[in-house]
Amino acid sequence: MGLRETKKERTREALAAAAMALFTERGYEATTVEDISAAAEVSPRTFFRYYPAKEDVVSEIFHSGGFDGIVDARPPDEPVVATLRSATFTVLQSCADSPAPALAVLRMVTSRPELSTRLSDAQRARTAALTASVIARLGPDHDPLAARLITSWTLATLDAVLLHWETSDGRLDLLEIGKRAFDQLEPALHCVLGT
Repeated sequence: MGLRETKKERTREALAAAAMALFTERGYEATTVEDISAAAEVSPRTFFRYYPAKEDVVSEIFHSGGFDGIVDARPPDEPVVATLRSATFTVLQSCADSPAPALAVLRMVTSRPELSTRLSDAQRARTAALTASVIARLGPDHDPLAARLITSWTLATLDAVLLHWETSDGRLDLLEIGKRAFDQLEPALHCVLGT
């Protein structure tokens, strides 16, 4: 990555971090784009170069675990189900390591219909990208429908685990919930893949 791209990535990360801190401190409604920009030491115009709206920065925060990036970073010869399990637990471990911000984002998303809608749109795009990664891992001999199914089921399971944890106010063991859920999902993934 060149210097310009590095600087852009740092600005994007600074905006997301500032937004998260302000949303946690003040709440979503009470935080303005101007507040986020000031905290990140950029202009509102710069904010809008990175995010079309305040809702988009929430989507960035919510998906910052980079599930598809985690999958792409796994060894290419690793079995797909093992890759999806590893990526799932990488995201869950990140949330378990920083439960307060993770719970704050989950609460924000579940309590605001406009954020849920925005995240649903983003999730469709992310599912498509992850499906492409899974198709590439499986190779040309596998049915693309199988890749779509296992990708969708894995992401739905991750969402269900996070929402179940959020409804307990973080009192339940997130990794244990994830283990129980993925242990139930895994046979279905193998069945679809014929492995």
